[in-house]
This record gives sequence, structure tokens and C-alpha cells, in this order.
Amino acid sequence: MEQRLTGQKLKFWQGCLLVVLVALFLFAAQFVLTFLQYTLTYFRILDATTAYTISSIAYWLFGGLLGLKFLRDYVLNYLYTANTKQLRVERIYGPGRPRFFEDVYFSRLKALGEVEEMKKRFSGAKILRATLRRDKLPVKALAYDSTEGMKILLFQPNDELWAHLQAVLREKK
Repeated sequence: MEQRLTGQKLKFWQGCLLVVLVALFLFAAQFVLTFLQYTLTYFRILDATTAYTISSIAYWLFGGLLGLKFLRDYVLNYLYTANTKQLRVERIYGPGRPRFFEDVYFSRLKALGEVEEMKKRFSGAKILRATLRRDKLPVKALAYDSTEGMKILLFQPNDELWAHLQAVLREKK
């Protein structure tokens, strides 16, 4: 059983508008950081090379974070694959090949449920997120024991995959 989690696609004009807004943001950030550099130098808070270095690092940091947000919100997809032994979660960037994210072996499955319920029940567990904000499916939680300790996987299964996982958990008990 396989489910590909993809959010709503951007229309062509929305994509163009997004690229223009990103370019305008970076253009404005360059002016703001240049002003910051000038101010730090003018008031002799820092020397010119240090102020330039700080503003350059800040510019690249803003650009990098903006790029990561763009990738996460509009390019990243997830692939959930369930067979008789495990649930495999993979990341897919655009039309590229799937990249491994996590394997959940059914023999180590502890519980399924709502996010808040699982967080309360397994409070010390590490939380892994395989969700998309732009997808309309509700976020569910799956708790399992791994070699690194308890983990909670947050994901967005469709009804068929969720029913399959519940059946696996019932058979296990």
C-alpha cells in the first residue's frame, strides 16, 4: 500500500509571484543590511571589515533560511509505503527520487492516535515530522520503539493507510 503526500500545487502565476516576492525580499534585505553596515561603521561600533562580514553573513543566512522555507513549503513531498512488515516514510523533492526518512517496523509498533494523546502518553519520545502544512489531511501520530528509544512519527495518512495500520496494531495485540 502506498500513499504519496503532496500539497496543493501552485499555479503558474502563483509561482511567478512567489519568485518575484523572494527576489524583492532579498533586494530589500540587502539595503537594510548595507544600512546596518554603514551605521555600525559610522558610529564606530565596529570597524568596516567586521561590519561588512556581519552584514554579509546575515544576508546569506536570510537567503538560506528563505530557500529552506521555500523547499519545505512548495517542493517537499512524502511517500508512505506499508507492506506486511513495516511502514517506510521517504522524502521526495519535486520530481526527484525518494530519499529514505524512517522505517517503522510493525513488531515495534506501540500505539496509534491523535498527536496530543501520543505526546502525553509517551512524553520522553523523540518526535519525527513527516507532514505538510499545505495538505488537508489531518495529522496523526504513531508511537514505536526503535534502537534509539521511543519515537513518535507525525504523519498524514489517508483513510485506507490509517485503517491498515489500525488492523496491524489489533493483530499484534
